[in-house]
Amino acid sequence: MIRTILLIIGFTVGWFFAFQSALYAACLYLWIAYFRPESWAWSGVFASLPLSFVAGVFLLVRTMFSTVRFRLDFRNGLLILFLAHSLVSTIFGPHLDYSLGYLEEFAKTLIVSYLLSILITNEKDLRLVLTVIALSLGFEAGKQGWAQLVLNPGARNDNPVPFLGDNNLVAVGMAMLLPIVGALAATSKGVWRRGFQFLSIGVIYRAISTYSRGGLLAVSSVGAMYLWRSPHKFRTMVAFVIAIALILPVLPKAYWDRMSTITSSGEERDESQTGRIHFWEVAVTMANDRPFLGVGHRGYEPSYNAYDFSHGFHGTKRAVHSSWFGIFAETGYPGLALFVAIFGTSVWACRRTRQMAKRGEVTESLGRYAIGMESSLVAFAVGGAFVSYHYNEMLWHFFALTMALEQVAVTQAADARQRLEATKAPPLPKAGVPVREPEPEFAWD
Repeated sequence: MIRTILLIIGFTVGWFFAFQSALYAACLYLWIAYFRPESWAWSGVFASLPLSFVAGVFLLVRTMFSTVRFRLDFRNGLLILFLAHSLVSTIFGPHLDYSLGYLEEFAKTLIVSYLLSILITNEKDLRLVLTVIALSLGFEAGKQGWAQLVLNPGARNDNPVPFLGDNNLVAVGMAMLLPIVGALAATSKGVWRRGFQFLSIGVIYRAISTYSRGGLLAVSSVGAMYLWRSPHKFRTMVAFVIAIALILPVLPKAYWDRMSTITSSGEERDESQTGRIHFWEVAVTMANDRPFLGVGHRGYEPSYNAYDFSHGFHGTKRAVHSSWFGIFAETGYPGLALFVAIFGTSVWACRRTRQMAKRGEVTESLGRYAIGMESSLVAFAVGGAFVSYHYNEMLWHFFALTMALEQVAVTQAADARQRLEATKAPPLPKAGVPVREPEPEFAWD
């Protein structure tokens, strides 16, 4: 009952602000999508309501009736090209009926991603959106992480997250969320700073307690990346040491035994490892058989049996267990090239913003957000290599956020240059050079 009351209050406030601006409408959608209030409430009041769909439609309508300018550039053009290629792959794929419904959901994801890329116009907007994502996804996850760390340390947490999926997908999602929480902590003061720092511990432990090997690699890559990029390395190192001191002592031998199999080879590989390698080989077979289109959007699973050269040894209708191989199998070589271009330009946008911040052209906080997003993308690149995360909303939203980040950085740098030019005094004449008097003006009758 208490949760239901809290959600009613949340919806009332959220919809009130959503009518004020398109950006607030986007924040309402993100809260619903990441937090999934219909799953959080113990009552079934919200379960039958299409909350996310209604919020998404309202976001689109609110944006159309706002002063926001729709624009098409190279980067969001890549999103449109990828969607168009996925549509063609699905239409000419072997499982049109199966794939089409999933493609419709993916199209909605890309529409929201595009809207995020144009609605965020300044640093304040960007911080607001990042805060909504961090608190919406991190609230329950951080709570579970801290509760398990204190009450049941070392135990495995297999609880799924509606927005992400099973434990392996949760681990990757938490690894992507962690640097965003860290960036918000680094750019906050007082109680907000302590709050985000507290949340980051819960998020880390939520990722590690999944016992996901890919998740551990993703979290480790975030730590290394964030330490490498951070302008305050000593402070960042101290934060990681405190986190490790809290978490490592509670992890049991069973956890480390499972993690030790990451480097296993040959006969030491467990069934999960050998299965994944086989699934990737099947993905390559699919892509080589249909190099231009692949097997269609999310067509790997229904196509698996037809391409399984082990003849059912690893089961039937299996998932690809890799975002990179999944894109390759389902969209072919052109789709993989587009996806790599989208990923690469997103990383480049973060790098460009970081360099601007280092040169003082944009604020240090914007540089922090760039470090956080870059680390999130690295977490996906590493953790997503072992799970089918390639169509998850969070990933494509983050691609869009790097577009907004780059646009904000360019605008901020241009404004700074204009202010600098406006404050410059006219150059003084050189010594010995006579100053030419201005020509007199004549008034003509």
